[in-house]
Amino acid sequence: MTEPKPVRLDLVYADWCPHSTPMSTERAPLLAKKLEVPLRLLDIDVREQERLADHLVEAHGDWTEDYLIPQVFLEWSNGRIQHLLTGTPGSLASTRASWTKLLTGDPRRIAQEGVHR
Repeated sequence: MTEPKPVRLDLVYADWCPHSTPMSTERAPLLAKKLEVPLRLLDIDVREQERLADHLVEAHGDWTEDYLIPQVFLEWSNGRIQHLLTGTPGSLASTRASWTKLLTGDPRRIAQEGVHR
């Protein structure tokens, strides 16, 4: 049996959120490249994308009715979805630090552990 592999990185975001744009929309492609997976952007202000984002966050992320963004998920070949990051409310520095940890870490370890608030 083959070991599961990452297959896609998902970024749930909104253009109006400073934790999302440009911070996360610039860093997510770098992480996707590092993990060698495609990136899917899910803008919560685009109706079709919002439905996918809501489902992903409710099932696998930090869910509340008015959930925090950005949230980042790694999808695996075996169907598992792993929550990697949620932006830190009111603290751009903390969200930036979480991204730095993801981007400077070993890709195998990132894929196993993620980063949470």
